[in-house]
Amino acid sequence: MQLTRSLLDPALIQLAGMSLVSALLIAWTVPAAYRRRRVAIGGQAQLVLAILSSAVLAMLVTGQPIPTLIAAGIGASATIALRLALPRLTLPGAIGLTAPSLMMLVGGPWSYLLLQEAGYPDWALRLVAVSAGVSVLMVGYVFAGRLAQQALLTHRHYARATTPLAPYQAARLPKVSIQLPCYAEPPHVVIAAIDRLARLDYPNLEVMVCDNNTKDEALWRPLEAHCRRLNAKLGFDRFRFFHVSPLPGAKAGALNFCLTQMAPDAELIAVIDADYYSRPDFLSRLVGFFDDAAVGYIQTPHDYRDHESTYLRNCYWEYMPSNKIDMAGVQEYGAAFTIGTMCILRTKALREAGGWAEWCLTEDSEVSIRLRALGYEGVYLRETFGRGLIPATFGDYKKQRFRWTAGPVQQLRRYWRLFLPAPFGPRSLGGWSKLLEFQRSVVPLTRLVGAATAIVGGGATAVLTVHGVLPTITLPDAAWATVALGVATAPVTLWQRYRLTGCTRIRDMIGGEIARMSLTWVAMLGGIAGLSRKPIAWQRTPKFAVAGSLSRAFSASAPETAIGFAHLGAIGGVLAAGDAIGADFSTLAVAGLLMSSLRFFAATAMAVLSERDLAIAERAGKDADMPRRASVKAEA
Repeated sequence: MQLTRSLLDPALIQLAGMSLVSALLIAWTVPAAYRRRRVAIGGQAQLVLAILSSAVLAMLVTGQPIPTLIAAGIGASATIALRLALPRLTLPGAIGLTAPSLMMLVGGPWSYLLLQEAGYPDWALRLVAVSAGVSVLMVGYVFAGRLAQQALLTHRHYARATTPLAPYQAARLPKVSIQLPCYAEPPHVVIAAIDRLARLDYPNLEVMVCDNNTKDEALWRPLEAHCRRLNAKLGFDRFRFFHVSPLPGAKAGALNFCLTQMAPDAELIAVIDADYYSRPDFLSRLVGFFDDAAVGYIQTPHDYRDHESTYLRNCYWEYMPSNKIDMAGVQEYGAAFTIGTMCILRTKALREAGGWAEWCLTEDSEVSIRLRALGYEGVYLRETFGRGLIPATFGDYKKQRFRWTAGPVQQLRRYWRLFLPAPFGPRSLGGWSKLLEFQRSVVPLTRLVGAATAIVGGGATAVLTVHGVLPTITLPDAAWATVALGVATAPVTLWQRYRLTGCTRIRDMIGGEIARMSLTWVAMLGGIAGLSRKPIAWQRTPKFAVAGSLSRAFSASAPETAIGFAHLGAIGGVLAAGDAIGADFSTLAVAGLLMSSLRFFAATAMAVLSERDLAIAERAGKDADMPRRASVKAEA
C-alpha cells in the first residue's frame, strides 16, 4: 500500500483528540500541586477512553476504518510503552506526553504529502522535507523539556523535596548572613523589608544592608539610622549597614562586596531584594536542607503583594505559572534554578564558584550553573516565603523582563560548551542540567526564529501563489478537525496551569495571558541583546510612586502598537488577494496574523491599564504607593 496523505489523516485527528482528552483528565485528576484525586475511572479505563473517543472522531471525519485502527493502535502502544519506561507518570500524563511527540513525527510527512498532492514543485517539497526532518530530530529534545516542565501535571511520584522542613531544632544552628543590596530605593520600602528580617524566628544570623552608589543621602541615611535603632534595641550589632560608592557591578557587585565583609563564621548566605517582605520562618524551615553536604543552594519562588489593580493583577498572574509550575517541575530533574531573592546558598560553595557574575544581567540565575558544575545540588520549593512589589508601569515591567530574557542568553553565549552533551562537552554538569539550562537560555532565540520563519515563509508562499509559481491548497476536513481540537485543548491546559498556582477566576487567567503576550516584543529584543559581546547596562526596577501618564503609556508600547497595526495591514493584503491564494490559505493566514497581532496590541492594553490605574489612585487622593505604605504601617 502506497503511503498517501489521506492515510495519515486519521492519525492527525487521533493524536489531537488524545491531547484534548489528556488535558481534560489532568484537569479532573490533579486538583492541586503534588495531589492526585481518586476517580472512579481507573488508569486503563482512562487510556481506553482517550483512544476510543479519538478513534471514533477520526473515523467520523475521515471514513477510513483501517488507518484509524492503525493510528489508534500506535497511539495506545506508544502510551503504554512510555508508561512502562517511566512508571511514575500518570496515565493522563503519559497520554499527554505521547500525543504531541507522535504529532511531530506525523505532521512533517503529512504536510509533505499534502503539498505533493497539490502539485508543489520539487524545490519547495525539498524545503518541506528538510523541515520535516528537523522536526523528527527535535522530538526527543522537545519531549524531555515537556517531561520536566510539566512534572506537576503528569507525575504521580516525586523523588525530590516538594515541601519545606519543620522548623530547625538542631543543637547547633548554622549562622546565616542575610544580604540585602539596594540602590536609590524609597527608604520606607527598604525599612519595611528590614523590619520583616528583624522578625525572623531564627536567632543565629546577621543582616547586611548594602546601599551601592546612591547619591542622594536622603535615601540611604534613614536606612543607616534604622539599622542603628534595631541594634540598640537588641543590645548588639546584628544589622550592618554599608554605603559604598563607587561600586561597579550593580547588584552582583554589591553582593560580591558583602562576600568580603560578611561574618567569617557564616556558613550560609541568604539573598533578599530590598522590597521583599520575608516570612518569619524563611530560615528556620529551610536551613535544615543544608545538613546534606551535597546541597549548595535553595530557591523559593518570586511572589508579590499589593496587586489589587487590574494591571498589577494581570502582571501577578503572568508571573505565577513559571514560578509555581515550570520551575518546580525542573527541580524534579536535578536542575533547580536560582532566580535571586528568597534564596539561600552555602557560603563555601559560592566562594568555590568565584562569587557573583558581574558580567551577567541575571547574576542570580547564572550562579546555579557554576554551583551545579562543581557538583552541588539545588532545591527549588514552590511554597512562598516572601513577597515583593510588581513594577508600577508597563515600561518598568518591560525593563525587568528584558533583563530576565537577555541574561540567560548571555549565559548561553558564555557556557555553550558546558551545555554540550558528553562526550562533546565536559561531564561536570549533569545531562538534565545541560539540557534544561540550554532550553531555558535558547527559548527567546527559538521564538524569534519561529516568528521570522512564519513571516518569511508565509509571505513568500502568498507572493509565489499569487504569481502562479505555487498552486493553491485545499485543506482536507482532517486538517480543520485537528485545528479545532487544538483550539479546544489550549484553554483547558491554560486553565489547569493557572489553577495550580492558586488562580480561580477566569478573568484573572485571561489577564495573565494578556500580560504574557504583552512581553513578546521585549523578550525578542532581550534575546538579540543577549547575543552581543558588548556589556549591557543593568537597568533597575524603580519602586517610587509615579503619577499616571497616557503619553508614557503610548511611549512604552509604541513599537508593539506599530507592529500590531502592521499585522492588520498584512491581514488586509491577504483578504485582497484571497481569490489568488485560495480560501483555505487565506483563512489560516488571517487567523494566524490576527492572533499574532493580539500579542502586540496586548502591550498597548497593558501600558494603558498601568497608567489608568495610577491615575485612578491619584484622583482618589492617594498616589500609587499608598497601598504599600498602608500595608507597611498595618504590619509594622
